[in-house]
Amino acid sequence: MRWKWVLIFVITWLSFSIRPAMAENNVDIQFEIPLGGIVKYESWMRLGVKVTSQEQNFTGAVELSQRQVKKNNEFKLRRPIKLEQGKSTTVYFDMPSQILLDDWYVQVTQNGQVIKSEKLRIPYPTDGRTIGVISEEGNAFHFLAVNQSQSKMNRPLSVQNLTEQMLPDQSWIYENMDMLALAGNSGSTINDQQMAAIKEWIQLGGIVVVSAGPNQDGMIQRFADILPVEAGKASTIELQQALSEYDIAKVAPNGRIGVYNRDLPLFVSKSYGRGLLLFVNYDVTVEPLASWQFNPQLWQNAMIQHGAKKIFEEKLYMDQMTRPFLDLSKKIPEVQTPLPIWMVALWGGYVIVLAPLTYFVLKRMRKPEWAWGVIPAGGIFLTVAIFAVGKPAVVKTSTSYAVTKIDILDESLAHVRSAATFLGVDQNEYDVQLEPSIVALPLTVGRNDYRPEGLMDGDEVLSFRNLPYLTPKQAIGIGVKHDMGAFDTSLRINENRLQGHVKNNTEFAYDQTYIEIGFQRIPLGPLKKGEEKQIDSVLEPLFMPRKPQATKELQTIEERIKEMQERVVEYEEGNQVSIIGTTTEPLPLMTMQVPHQANYWNVIQQPIQFQPNEQGLVTFPYGMLDADMYEVTGDFDSTGYIWQLGKGNITFELRTDKAAINMKRITVPLNHSSFKPFRIEYFHQKSGRWIPVERGKRLVLDNDIQQVLTPNQTLLLRFSHNGTSRLALPEPIFQVEGVRKW
Repeated sequence: MRWKWVLIFVITWLSFSIRPAMAENNVDIQFEIPLGGIVKYESWMRLGVKVTSQEQNFTGAVELSQRQVKKNNEFKLRRPIKLEQGKSTTVYFDMPSQILLDDWYVQVTQNGQVIKSEKLRIPYPTDGRTIGVISEEGNAFHFLAVNQSQSKMNRPLSVQNLTEQMLPDQSWIYENMDMLALAGNSGSTINDQQMAAIKEWIQLGGIVVVSAGPNQDGMIQRFADILPVEAGKASTIELQQALSEYDIAKVAPNGRIGVYNRDLPLFVSKSYGRGLLLFVNYDVTVEPLASWQFNPQLWQNAMIQHGAKKIFEEKLYMDQMTRPFLDLSKKIPEVQTPLPIWMVALWGGYVIVLAPLTYFVLKRMRKPEWAWGVIPAGGIFLTVAIFAVGKPAVVKTSTSYAVTKIDILDESLAHVRSAATFLGVDQNEYDVQLEPSIVALPLTVGRNDYRPEGLMDGDEVLSFRNLPYLTPKQAIGIGVKHDMGAFDTSLRINENRLQGHVKNNTEFAYDQTYIEIGFQRIPLGPLKKGEEKQIDSVLEPLFMPRKPQATKELQTIEERIKEMQERVVEYEEGNQVSIIGTTTEPLPLMTMQVPHQANYWNVIQQPIQFQPNEQGLVTFPYGMLDADMYEVTGDFDSTGYIWQLGKGNITFELRTDKAAINMKRITVPLNHSSFKPFRIEYFHQKSGRWIPVERGKRLVLDNDIQQVLTPNQTLLLRFSHNGTSRLALPEPIFQVEGVRKW
């Protein structure tokens, strides 16, 4: 009889073990990454998981987990799926690329049980810059691939061939490339959604190169709204004449080449938002230029002249997790966390004072045995009382706090980064609605860092489920905002004064606004909608940012929050003139779908281009452009903007090239007292000699400026010290004046 029970147990156990195996055979998964798998570390990426049900209907979920074996307490992302037999569906996970560089597993689950699990393998982000190429000729644009030593772009360039099917229809995904090159009539099957995304990417800072030879109208005419190029003017031109404006003109090949428009030069560019459209007026796959040995030098020269290098260098590496935003968003205004000392005092007082006193009273009443019930009951009563009184003291209702930074490109488009913290009261689950132009990632605070966790239902909803009491959840998001307006600015520099006006044509009123120029901030105060302010302020030659002196006393909460707000303002700022405003007006990008109190802190930033002054010159004032350390010998140390130099020398490369203007004058205030102890020389490129600068005098270069600058259009400045004791040397600042190139 016993063997029958054993047989029943074995059959039952086998039936449960066979089900997952049958389900695993029923499901196939494949990974898809747009742009042929191009991934950049400092960008967001999209991971597509294609799930196919082979033999039967399937209802379950796709999960991203860092464990191959499922555990209940692990962090994971989930997307629900429902499939009919023989059908497929693709679910997407959007997140910063840096997250997926850890070990991740893609799991298909059903009723909480893992049906299939595969380790995620994605291409490791490559160093340097990536150019995606779409061309019917497989070798088109091959000459753009140069290594570090050959490149004038400071980083190597690599070329990767793509197909039209690899192009996404979301502009933010193109941030994983640095340039998109389209040759001839290629790309004729690019659909309207893909084309709209490409154009929006240009506005966000992308570079698109379009090559067209005679009668190749297909691609360039689709960009006519950015750069109109008249069709029907095909011809041939002499190469030596066409290349005469470039550095390699002396080695230009003989012969002629066909062009799309005979009235235009070989390269024509148009700035669009932060990016650039570069039209190449010939077919890059046609000889004699296709295999010309000096083609790489021609293209590097053209990209420098037309501003591509400047755009490359303005793209700073930034942590895509936006930790300053997340840290600030945790400081929800309505939430007043009690100090731990009060909890310790209450429980300590009960254990040390009330419990012994209770026992003493009961003992005097000759009922000490009651202590076994009275003292625990008192503890329970104290716990309930603390909860009842403390709960509304911490927070009265569900609440959220969103921290957002908006970078205005023009009146029709702005780039958005946001982080939000959500806190549900008496809510163990809730949804968060996203704006259609935003992609977001739900997060939780892990042991050492923020970790992805949450349910992503569709493209516009984040869901948090089974939440412990008063547990905050967070999310980060990126995207664009349309038609929010822009600041109307007209500013110029006359001598040492900033003059002009600023008008607020955005949809917000600002609590505080200021103009940031290098290390200096010019406060404008509150700025209402439609308000205009006149500006006439002195510009100071500051060697480092002005920051309040740190005190030895502990920071107050207000001081700590102000410091965190400053980190958000400085995030992705770069060396540019900007008008910056802060506002607490509602900006609902990620909204809790339960009754709650929403709080906002928004930073709106817009770059400003100076207008020419009365002499027709545009000025890049002190602190705007970088001074890179070029070479150092001897005894030295560095702390921020200050170098400590003993016996030896330091050579700085003044990045005058970043001004992207035809330079007329460079001024370096070497008469500052900090520079007087040093021997100072600048390098004269044409003669190959170091020219000493008279001690205590400013360095002004004007008439012979092009003879002094290096081939990269930079200035080398050397500081020497012969003493053994170290002296403090600030990084040199400088001012550049000239005529704008484009």
